[in-house]
Amino acid sequence: MSPALPLPADRGFASQEELSPEYWMSRLKAGQEEALAHLMARFERPLLAFLHRRLQGEAGVVQELTQEVFLKCLQHCQRFEEGRPVAAWLFTLAANAATDHLRRRGREVPPPETFDAPDPHQATPWESVDQSRRIQALKGALEGLTPRQRAMVLAYYVQEHPVKRIAQDLSCAEGTVKATLFQSLQKLRKTLGPQP
Repeated sequence: MSPALPLPADRGFASQEELSPEYWMSRLKAGQEEALAHLMARFERPLLAFLHRRLQGEAGVVQELTQEVFLKCLQHCQRFEEGRPVAAWLFTLAANAATDHLRRRGREVPPPETFDAPDPHQATPWESVDQSRRIQALKGALEGLTPRQRAMVLAYYVQEHPVKRIAQDLSCAEGTVKATLFQSLQKLRKTLGPQP
C-alpha cells in the first residue's frame, strides 16, 4: 500500500503548484497512487467530452476508453517527461486510444482537426444521463460515514474550508482532520466501488 498523500496544511492558502496537475503527476511518479484521484477529478470530464466527440457518439465505448487512459497514466507515469503539460500527455493518450479503437473497428480515422479538445465545461450526453445516478450513489455513501466523518468531508471538499479551520470548528488536531479525511475517502471508495 502506498503512503497516504499529504493534504495541504491549509487548503485556503495552498500554492497553485500544489494544486496543479503537474504537482499530482509528480506525486503519482513518486509512488503515491492516490494522486491519480486528483488527476481523474480534473480530467475525467474533458476526456469524456473529447472522446465522445472523437468517436462520434459511441457512448458505450467512451467511458471504457476514458478509464483506459487513466489506467495507462498509472501504468506508464514514469514515462511522463517533467516540464510537459499533463493535459497534453493525457489528451495524447486519449487520441491514441480512440485511433486504436477506430482502427480495430475498421473505420476511417477522422482528420486531425477533430483532435481539438472540447470545452471542458460542456456536459457530455453520458454525463447528463449518469449525473443523477452518481449523485444518489454519493448521497447514499455519505450516509454510511459517521457524523464526524461526514462533517469533515463536506467542510473540506464541498465548502472548501482549510484543514486548520475544520480542526478549530471541531475542536481537534489538524492531524486528526487529515487522517479522518483519508479514512473517509477510503470508505467512500469501498462503498461506491468501481464506477461504470
